[in-house]
Amino acid sequence: MSFHRSLNRAPALLFTAFGLALWTAPALASDVHVVAADGSGDFTSLATAASAAADGDVLLVRPGDYGSANVVIDAKGLTIVKDGTGLVKSTGEIHARNLPAGEEIHLSGLSYSHTSLAFCDGRILIENFEPRYSLRECEVLAISSNSVTIANSELRGRDGYDITGGQDNYGANGGHALFVQDSTITLYSSTMQGGTGDDGAWLPCGIGGDGGDGLHVQDSASRVRYLDCTFAGGYRGYGGCGDGWEGADISAPAGTVIPLTMPVNEISGAAVIREGNSYTLTINGAPGHVPMLLTATAMFQRNLPPAIGVLHLPWPFSMEYLQPIPGNGVLNHQIAIPMLPGAEQSRWRIMQIVINDPAGRYLARPISLTVLDDAL
Repeated sequence: MSFHRSLNRAPALLFTAFGLALWTAPALASDVHVVAADGSGDFTSLATAASAAADGDVLLVRPGDYGSANVVIDAKGLTIVKDGTGLVKSTGEIHARNLPAGEEIHLSGLSYSHTSLAFCDGRILIENFEPRYSLRECEVLAISSNSVTIANSELRGRDGYDITGGQDNYGANGGHALFVQDSTITLYSSTMQGGTGDDGAWLPCGIGGDGGDGLHVQDSASRVRYLDCTFAGGYRGYGGCGDGWEGADISAPAGTVIPLTMPVNEISGAAVIREGNSYTLTINGAPGHVPMLLTATAMFQRNLPPAIGVLHLPWPFSMEYLQPIPGNGVLNHQIAIPMLPGAEQSRWRIMQIVINDPAGRYLARPISLTVLDDAL
């Protein structure tokens, strides 16, 4: 069924309240593991927890410093989400690879130096990534990955000096904030800043390194769509015999980069909530416009015209008309979260808002929610 037909059918036939939809579909997660660097959880190491977790599990990560160990997610779906205030930070890397079609990886609230996504046929959602400290790196690299969505994140390429520890002669190039090869990416409300090139030596004569690109698309097979994003190339390095090149905001000599042209509506809500509580979804937009809440249990990616956006939920999904956006431009929609049934520890949902305005309908960015047992 087409997107437009599904939104125009009789509401009585299709609309399902969010709370009811939360329970009527099967859960995606089989178990929840608490990761806490202070020893208060099931694991102190996120790397160890990711290795031990089964396909479909949830890793609930408490803020803390997780050292330099690399997190490897190999051929399985996982949800890794921050729970609490503060950074989940590490100088290590996250490597997601070989994700089969039909599987999903959700990564939310992490502050790791580098994240690579390689040979992933399943779908990947990255939300709320940020550097562990100001001016530190938070790079993402996608190679041969079919469906990657990055939202509300701050990505930064590594500075040339940090790549090599400095050069005696020629300066090292800065890293790209987002590197894309043979992949399909959708970006929302994110910033991408290339790393700064390292300075070369003055005596003996050296050349400065190039700045990294904000977005670097390597090949013609890649497709990148974006909305409400900022791209900035890194500064060049200097040297006695020549300076490097400034990084490009967007470098895509062969790939396709498509700006989405619909209006920007900021959407926000907690990534994690316990059962039995009230969840607040905040929608910013033009007063009088009517939002529609779409909810599903799995991700999807259908590219519609740039003025409409990208649909991230598969059919069938639940739909619910919300109240019109009030005069102050901010709608706070409250959702009562029921208790989880039986012995289930978690359920995961992805939501997307359709905005109805006089000119037509268009989509806002997706947002995920993990509902947890209140004992966790």
